[in-house]
Amino acid sequence: MKKRSCLLILALAGVSALSIAGFAGCNGGSHGADEARTGTYRGIGSTESVYGVAAVTTAKLLKSESAEVASLAAPADTGTADTGTAGADKAQAELDDFNKYFNMLDTFLDKSATKTVVTKNSSSDEALAGYEFKLIITGKNAAGEDVPHTVYFTETAGASKTDAHTDRDGETETTVTKTYTLDGVVEMGTDETGAAIYYYMSGARTELEITETEGRETETEYISSLTMKASVQKDDPLNYVSLTHTQSSETEADETETESLYTYTVFENGIPVESTAVGFEEETEKGETETEYTVAFQSGTSRGIYTIERETKGNAAEIVVEYLMDGTAGSFTVSKNADGTYRYHFAETSADRFLDDFFD
Repeated sequence: MKKRSCLLILALAGVSALSIAGFAGCNGGSHGADEARTGTYRGIGSTESVYGVAAVTTAKLLKSESAEVASLAAPADTGTADTGTAGADKAQAELDDFNKYFNMLDTFLDKSATKTVVTKNSSSDEALAGYEFKLIITGKNAAGEDVPHTVYFTETAGASKTDAHTDRDGETETTVTKTYTLDGVVEMGTDETGAAIYYYMSGARTELEITETEGRETETEYISSLTMKASVQKDDPLNYVSLTHTQSSETEADETETESLYTYTVFENGIPVESTAVGFEEETEKGETETEYTVAFQSGTSRGIYTIERETKGNAAEIVVEYLMDGTAGSFTVSKNADGTYRYHFAETSADRFLDDFFD
């Protein structure tokens, strides 16, 4: 598949080298609204939903990296594994890393079930009253349970510019550029006293609309990029998680190609210590829906790629994970025990087969 191979090429190139320019050449993404608006949005393609997913996943990753707080999803951290092979034993040793990524994404594994509701903020709380919007994004976890998260934010429109150029052959290219800044907080549960825990976020978004017209033919491409930082202390310059989200859509006649990519970098004491890239793909065929995430990471000298696929058949859901970690390939399924913990069932696979499957 073209989309999957594009993501893999980016991942293998090294997540720290991923860039907006490199991604834009892959032809992908969905076009969101020009600016944030109140309303209800399904899926994760709208500007409002992107804000929600970006804020929540960045805050989750930040929380998992913090030594002062417990893991956001303790059940997964206490998971057990059926291994049985040397390669699977190595993967078991890396489950802490996988748990971190899985916990970050699990709310959005069922992309079509994600709902974002944006309203005008009416809170009288001193810590929240200054923000324009209240956003509640609700997804489903691995057990199919609804999980809501709340974000308060203000979006401010910046410069808008239109450039048009016509070449000697009569082809006209028009580019419209719009910019926005973002400031807000993510609500991440409560502390031992029952007080709400807030993580601070700030960012900027740029939208490009590029239209090429030649005679009666018109081709339009939308490129939207979002940068965001999340920190425990507001505007902390040393310890934070940064995110870059890029999506674009290219439409010609009745055909549209889409793709979306999130990249995360963890900073500790001002030093980048880990990078992660997450790509999204969803397929529906004969009433069955498959949602797949491609996760590429680099932590120190270790590198790995996971594909996390949620398969829905009727009312049942199964999570299947394939991985390529420092040359070791394999797969496992994720199931939930009666006590709420997760269990991992491993099977070893050759690296060659992993790559062949990836490029199918």
